[in-house]
Amino acid sequence: MKNKKKKIKLNKRRIIVLIILALILFLIIFGIIKLITKFILPEKVVGNYANMGLALADGNTIYYNKYEKGIFKVEKNEETQLTEETAYSITLDGDRIYYLTVSSENTIDLNSVKTNGEDLKKIKTLATSISKFYLKDGFIYYVSDKESIGLNKLSIESGEESTLTVANIRDFVLDDDIIYFTDNVGFLHSITIDGTDLKDISTEYNIKNIQILKNWIYFYDENENALCKIKKNGSSKTTVATFVNNETYNVTSKGIYYFDAVNKQICRCDLKGKKSKSIVSLNTSRTHINIVDGMIYYLDNSQDTSQIHQIYRIKENGKESIQIEY
Repeated sequence: MKNKKKKIKLNKRRIIVLIILALILFLIIFGIIKLITKFILPEKVVGNYANMGLALADGNTIYYNKYEKGIFKVEKNEETQLTEETAYSITLDGDRIYYLTVSSENTIDLNSVKTNGEDLKKIKTLATSISKFYLKDGFIYYVSDKESIGLNKLSIESGEESTLTVANIRDFVLDDDIIYFTDNVGFLHSITIDGTDLKDISTEYNIKNIQILKNWIYFYDENENALCKIKKNGSSKTTVATFVNNETYNVTSKGIYYFDAVNKQICRCDLKGKKSKSIVSLNTSRTHINIVDGMIYYLDNSQDTSQIHQIYRIKENGKESIQIEY
């Protein structure tokens, strides 16, 4: 009996040791996969949507808007024109690109085109004051001001549309299955994509132009005149950088890119608001900053008198400017 009990105890210990070793092995493999993914797969910069959504990457292929000249595709250093109108909030889904554009009738249209430039079509004319949208699982999420201002959900397949919530929305971000939005007095709220679980997250600060990175919501605080951040649950409000004193910024895992309007330059600092440095000088007093595949795409004064702005690009470290031909 004693020998049997000893054997049972030994077997239990072996099982426990094996379980612990298996967990350690799993964590090591998970960490390696996460590390490889971080370095191989480029970051999808969600802050591009807050900067008019002018460019995106799909593997080695780049799509960007040449401002008033339309969407262009760059693949193996070969450039192909896909559309002929200014495109905002460029979004890729499968083999189609979705975007907003101002039509010749001065309406804001949601259009789509195949990545080879074929089958250009208008999906719907939208009544909206915010030139961005989010696409998830076949639905478009945008701010409508047709009858009353609110968040709307549009089915691409059926064209059916519903209102998630009615509010004076100033900005919004889709993060997983939750939409975070600010109202006209700068309060922060959230709602699920099916229109349930409406929450008040923060009613203490004047929150404007929101961007999300992991568990933090970054925002420009008009009262403080600085870039701040707050946790998704509304806690731990922190001032990140007082020198980021306007709405034009883009938060990435590598750092914060922002427009220094006083000195007319795009700069970069780390996520703690430290180590700020200039990347490129501009001639314009307004711009938008898109980060795609190690490059900064931005707007500056046009060299062509037929349009106000042109899009330019430069490496993230500012060491090499790569000309976009017009």
